[in-house]
Amino acid sequence: MKLKRNIKNLTLELICLLYVSLFVYAAVSKILEFENFQAQLGQSPILGAYAGFLSYFVIITELVVALLLVFSKTRILALYAAFELMVLFTVYIIIILNFSYTIPCSCGGVLENMGWKEHLAFNIFFVFLAVIATVLNSVHYNKTMLKLFVLTISGSLIMSLLYFRSENIIHKENPFIRRFTPGSSKKIAETKLHNNTLYIAGTDQNSIYIGDQRAPLHIFKYDSTLKVKKHYKIELENAGYSFRSVQVRISPPYFFVMDGTVPIIYRGKISDWKAEILMKDSGYYFSKAVVIDSLKIAFRTQLEKSRENALGVFNFKNSLKSNLHQDLLQKQIDGFFDTDGMMNYDSETKSFVYLYYYRNQFIVTDNNLKLRYRGNTIDTTKTANLKPVFIKDKGQRKLSSPDNIVNKLSTIRDNFLFVNSSLRGRFEPKEMWDTATIVDVYDTDLNSYLSSIYIYKVEEFKMKDMIVLGNNLYVIVGQNLQCYKLDKDLKTNQHKNISGR
Repeated sequence: MKLKRNIKNLTLELICLLYVSLFVYAAVSKILEFENFQAQLGQSPILGAYAGFLSYFVIITELVVALLLVFSKTRILALYAAFELMVLFTVYIIIILNFSYTIPCSCGGVLENMGWKEHLAFNIFFVFLAVIATVLNSVHYNKTMLKLFVLTISGSLIMSLLYFRSENIIHKENPFIRRFTPGSSKKIAETKLHNNTLYIAGTDQNSIYIGDQRAPLHIFKYDSTLKVKKHYKIELENAGYSFRSVQVRISPPYFFVMDGTVPIIYRGKISDWKAEILMKDSGYYFSKAVVIDSLKIAFRTQLEKSRENALGVFNFKNSLKSNLHQDLLQKQIDGFFDTDGMMNYDSETKSFVYLYYYRNQFIVTDNNLKLRYRGNTIDTTKTANLKPVFIKDKGQRKLSSPDNIVNKLSTIRDNFLFVNSSLRGRFEPKEMWDTATIVDVYDTDLNSYLSSIYIYKVEEFKMKDMIVLGNNLYVIVGQNLQCYKLDKDLKTNQHKNISGR
């Protein structure tokens, strides 16, 4: 009898010692790398919305439970608490593996290097240890097992509720917490460009076309691997215009040469690079334009009386027709600077997207600019932070404050909207913003934020243009054209090489 009691006490002490070591080690590791722990916790699809509170709560709880396990009077309470913690951690991993985007959440130290399945097995092992220790430390076996069962059910329900609630907060309530999915993008090709005034003019099924702001009639074509380069020179019908802002846009099998300050639009085929005048002497001046199809172009202009921005469509079928949609752009301050933004068209889904520079809003319409909905980017800048002034003697409008750009660049492909944001989200290390550009990915079909990826600097230069072709994201960084391979399905997550709880 005495031997059995000694074995029982020794087993109980050993399990408690293992738990004390685990919790102290995990808590201290989190404290030593607290910023990293909080950042990774903030990216969790289950706990991200509560990262600020939980980053402190988890550490304090682990240390308190470890302390209570040391004393015999508080040991039974501490064992129940330890059991509940391990149940919560275990259910967390089960949800991560089966239902959600996988985002690393560091445990620190050796535990951080475990794979998800290894970590699940590790947690289950400690759950059973807690059961054994609790039973050994109790008098009423049935009551103890009932309490453990209730704790298991409550822990599962708590973690499930946190998951569904956090998903809703991150997608709908906009706490500005980004998700970075490891392996969702990988640089696979790069080539050096001949100067730093180049931009992406468009794509066809297999190639990228690069335009030059200094030499607007010269086009460079790269294959999808960036290994083969070709050079073309555009021939214009009647080139005797005083061009000031020429842009070339590729929409196979056509290309367009546009300058809204003239205003004039040329169209030609990429098979011979000879352009004929499509629109001239119309009086339709425009500041931005995007090709919808061979006979339709969306544009932005200024209204004659108010000088506010407005969107419209040129239709060249039979004869030129212009249709303005003055209600699409929403004025907040002056209707000019505060409605400035980027135009994108997705030929696969026939969707037009206008993304504001200075606020977290975008507009999605059909190919006739009929409004589908108004969406929001993940940041919280609902109102443009601008102070415009009008200089009467010069007839100019200027900003008397920093421009405070929210969204810098954008591109769209097959319902995926890629946005280069200039704002740092919660729990994001400042060091990353010194070395990389952030691209947020949205599903315009579901009006939902999906995840974010890093595009790293080249020397001191950050990304200045981007476009998507198939599963590849092509970017210009300084004088480099780079290709990033994207996850084939950005809506799901691969659980490779990710660990932690």
